[in-house]
Amino acid sequence: MAKQKLESVFEAMYHGKFDFKDFISGPTSELYKTIKFKNRTVYDADKKLKAYHKFLNLFLFEFLELNTRVVYSYRKGVNVIDAVKKHASSRHFFQTDLKNFFGSIDLEMIRAAIQENSENFPVSDVNENIERILELVSVSGVLPPGFATSPLISNACLYHFDNQVEKFCLNSGLIYTRYSDDIIISGSTNKLYGLDAHIESMLKESFGEKVLINGSKSKYTSIGGKIKILGVVILPGGGITIDTKLKSKIEVLLHYFTSDRQKFNVMLDDKDANGLLKVSGYLNYINTTDPAYLNKLRTKYGATVVDMFMRGSVK
Repeated sequence: MAKQKLESVFEAMYHGKFDFKDFISGPTSELYKTIKFKNRTVYDADKKLKAYHKFLNLFLFEFLELNTRVVYSYRKGVNVIDAVKKHASSRHFFQTDLKNFFGSIDLEMIRAAIQENSENFPVSDVNENIERILELVSVSGVLPPGFATSPLISNACLYHFDNQVEKFCLNSGLIYTRYSDDIIISGSTNKLYGLDAHIESMLKESFGEKVLINGSKSKYTSIGGKIKILGVVILPGGGITIDTKLKSKIEVLLHYFTSDRQKFNVMLDDKDANGLLKVSGYLNYINTTDPAYLNKLRTKYGATVVDMFMRGSVK
């Protein structure tokens, strides 16, 4: 299929609903607002910028290359559970995360990822418009949390690093997966100690001093102790289940929902609508992680109640 100009694709998608001239040269500073959330700053795009990001994701960023063998974040059809399942038969585990993940990915890294993938795009003039594209997807020269474009770009920017860690782990008889900024490495023999130094070395080789691991969150664990990864617990026999804290929380919420609605509303952290969505999210997460436990909840609190929450139809 022949590549088309950015303007042609944009007009074909929006049919005049949005102005291409504004997309390609309009001011951007008024198109988003900042939101403070638990000591983090999140950027909320307005309707116009969300449309621009949707267009860029559809025709550019979904074509960026990533290592699908090890990356489980921001991909359709896979989730946290898939990232953890690969480690279920291991005996020893190393976990760490990347410090200030999105904020560490700068314009140089984003530009390199776009240019490396230019042949993959169905658009012919990406390089001619790359500075504008960078302007639309960045804030203060880095990748902003909250923009719909940031997740796909982040995976592409770590493509070579993921390949390097995967190769190192394969040569060492280890398993590697990454979920956003969380790095998990495991194996059946205890060859993991010192991995933090190896990861730091590979990060430095790929990014200089831009991307660093969070040493305070690096930890080594082995079967015999509690193995909790991304909120999922690996059992000694290789099964996986959700953490007991979440089990306790959801059971208390369901108990009060069925017996004392006023108490239930008081327990919700957010406004009612957001709180109900949170309960729905918990139950859908349990469904993907431990369906047998979800069935126990159906038996205990009623299948109708559980399924209504899962469908988001509780009011």
